[in-house]
Amino acid sequence: MKILFKNKTKYNEEIYKEFLQFHQKIYGFRYSLFTALIVGLLLFLVIVQVKFHKFDLAIIVCFAIVGFFLWRFLHPASIISKEFNSDKIKNEQEFTFYFYDKQLKLREENKLESYVVTYHKLHRIFETDSFFYLYIDKTHAFLINKNCFSIGNSKEFSEFIHKKCKFKYRYKLNNKK
Repeated sequence: MKILFKNKTKYNEEIYKEFLQFHQKIYGFRYSLFTALIVGLLLFLVIVQVKFHKFDLAIIVCFAIVGFFLWRFLHPASIISKEFNSDKIKNEQEFTFYFYDKQLKLREENKLESYVVTYHKLHRIFETDSFFYLYIDKTHAFLINKNCFSIGNSKEFSEFIHKKCKFKYRYKLNNKK
């Protein structure tokens, strides 16, 4: 198999923060809207229970609201905290991406194993001024620095990945706030 593109991107705290800002910009409104909708429905249940004098059920639903609200905000914060404390961020690990015709291969520096993903398994692809974000699901992405191609360049890669993932390639966005 011929390597079409090769990219070495070093993951560090600054790059990860930039990704989190981008992710919040893209998915934050949807996440907040869903949270507001669920809390609104639960509050409606409380009002209905109070109206019919079922105070015990109203209290249970209030606990459900508090639990849901805490989980919606504490769970993502704990995941982000774990990521910031992971080896890939703390030790600024470098990842090498090899792009072939039908798949990409990711290899972490100083490790023998590699991770292979076919293009049709990618969830979404976003392009910004400085990065390509290849999402493997709704919350995890490969961060590919545009300035780190050793085989090929970012313009050719943009055209390539757009052709491979035509309906998953969403935007060419500016990643500044």
